[in-house]
Amino acid sequence: MKNIKKREKMYFYSFLLAFLPFFILILSLSVKGGVGERKDIANVYSHKENCDMKIALTFDDGPHGVKTAVILDILKKYSVPATFFVLGENAEKHPEIIKREIKEGHEIGNHTYSHLAISEKNISGMRDEIIKTENSVYEITEYRPKLFRPPEGRCNENIASIAASLDYSVILWNIDTRDWAHTSRDCIVDMVLNNIESGDIVLFHDAVSGKSNTADALEIIIPKLKEKGYIFVTVSELLES
Repeated sequence: MKNIKKREKMYFYSFLLAFLPFFILILSLSVKGGVGERKDIANVYSHKENCDMKIALTFDDGPHGVKTAVILDILKKYSVPATFFVLGENAEKHPEIIKREIKEGHEIGNHTYSHLAISEKNISGMRDEIIKTENSVYEITEYRPKLFRPPEGRCNENIASIAASLDYSVILWNIDTRDWAHTSRDCIVDMVLNNIESGDIVLFHDAVSGKSNTADALEIIIPKLKEKGYIFVTVSELLES
């Protein structure tokens, strides 16, 4: 009886060891890589390898009248350019923020007009969401975005094809800070510093409902990454590297 129980324990531990790499992979994917990431589609990017330690910080869902301004202050303090994927309806509410982003050397990306579940919409609806936001940004700054991030990072061949037909590249991400879920400052910091690699695209949000820890985390992340030799660039600059 004891021998049987001993064998059962051995089988159990062998099972755990066999599947341990799989569990580790799943855990790493929760941080590295965007939802619906499609590396097999030509105009979809979540990472751009380079030898210069260049990385790109990106911010979704803004602009927000207060929180985006705080983030811009921090980026200006450390001379860091970033890419803001804006919602058309928010751009129209806060045109002064859009103008400031352009003036201070940041890049504007298109995140649809209203953050609807774009993968569930028809083709004409997808195009309308992208074009409407592009026109809103252009009316404010005479700047036309050419980078598109689908809501929730959900991308398929149809979305990539529509983006390409409008001369857009689809930008996902390689590191998700999950700041939208009110993740603590220290967890956001650890998530970035423990996973960052040259060529990564990092996902933040400048418009988060309720309390946001993004700005506080950036105050720690940016200096530490600079100390390690990382160079901050816009997504377009990263793709060109």
